[in-house]
Amino acid sequence: MTITHIILILATVSTGLITGLLFGFLIAINPAFTRLPDAPYIVAMQAINRVIVNPLFILNFLGAGILLPLAAFIQGSWWLWLAAALYAFGVLGVTIGGNIPLNNVLDKFPLDTATPEAAASARAAFASTWNKWHVIRTCAALLAFISAVAACVYGK
Repeated sequence: MTITHIILILATVSTGLITGLLFGFLIAINPAFTRLPDAPYIVAMQAINRVIVNPLFILNFLGAGILLPLAAFIQGSWWLWLAAALYAFGVLGVTIGGNIPLNNVLDKFPLDTATPEAAASARAAFASTWNKWHVIRTCAALLAFISAVAACVYGK
């Protein structure tokens, strides 16, 4: 096994792990959260947003963003260039430009002193838009992962 193979494997695995995380949110966590009242919903999203930025998440989230283009450059694979573009724009770009700003606003929401109406308003301002961005980044991640797997199977 060469360093080229190792980079390809790590790029594919890190993309797959992030795709799985995003897909899990899409099909299980987000639907479950729609059943929560406003205050518990906000508490749960604030808790997730505060713990998700951890070394293992960052290693994979940013790792895929670095390793996919590196693998594409080394191998000259259009599958990997496609995966890298999908991940860079559809996952990293959407997360940084769409989801994180919403997370930051929700994180500052003072739930302890908020009225039920204010909590409902904060949730309404957050959830719909956040979920739309999340669907986009999940689809982009899935397509990036499929492209990376195709590169592993078919080569260039």
